[in-house]
Amino acid sequence: MSLPASRLQRVLNEPAVNFRLGDYISQGFDFMNKNFGMLLGFMLVSMVISFFAQVIPIAGFVISLIISPVLQVGYAQFTYAAVKENRVDFSEFFKGFNRIGPLVSTYLMTVLILLVVLIPGLILWYQAGLFDWFLEIMEDYPFLENTTDIWESLDMTNFLLGALLMAAGGLIIGVLFVWAMNLVWFFDIGPMEALAASRKLVAKNWVSVAIFLVLTGIIASIGVLLCGIGILYTAPAMAVAQFYAFADSAKILEDDDNQQEPDIIDHFIA
Repeated sequence: MSLPASRLQRVLNEPAVNFRLGDYISQGFDFMNKNFGMLLGFMLVSMVISFFAQVIPIAGFVISLIISPVLQVGYAQFTYAAVKENRVDFSEFFKGFNRIGPLVSTYLMTVLILLVVLIPGLILWYQAGLFDWFLEIMEDYPFLENTTDIWESLDMTNFLLGALLMAAGGLIIGVLFVWAMNLVWFFDIGPMEALAASRKLVAKNWVSVAIFLVLTGIIASIGVLLCGIGILYTAPAMAVAQFYAFADSAKILEDDDNQQEPDIIDHFIA
């Protein structure tokens, strides 16, 4: 399904929504409780697919790049279909394959931008001697008795500054483009337009979105502490919470009442 690009343009021109991160998290857990079997099943299927893709020599890397963005939009499409269209169907998780080209292109462009942003930090790591230290380890492996301690080998100022630059760059790119693939899927736009629209949409609530993404990541990870299996509950719930945040920001769950009314002259002519 695709909503018209004109609708997205109207949303981008409107004032920022009241970003209610607590409500989105509550909605994520509520939806998870009501659709536990479906969401758990999809997460397990996704894990199996990803595992077998990764163990395939050489081709596995390419397959993972292709299926990753498709599986990512699965939670969003399933939740949209259940909430907006009252349709609960396991096949909704895999409808991203219908637009696999634009989704993969958007994913690869995001990764490429991220790599460019990380270059200054990687340069500082190189100047710090990190890559020379790795080469030393590879030469001595598996006997590491003569390997110099990392704290003695590196210029820690450059190392820490590089780590700081990469962490900041990764956070900025991750936040600005977080809605890009959802925008490609739900609206009739291409990868470049989706990246630009995501940046504009997030910029309206930059701090709130960043806090929300960090918070949902922490909550999802907490599931690991619950005997390791708790993540099967927390991770899908937070994926749904992120959809609700996106849906509110892009207003895709609202009825489009801004459709152009027929011109009164046309009405009289008719």
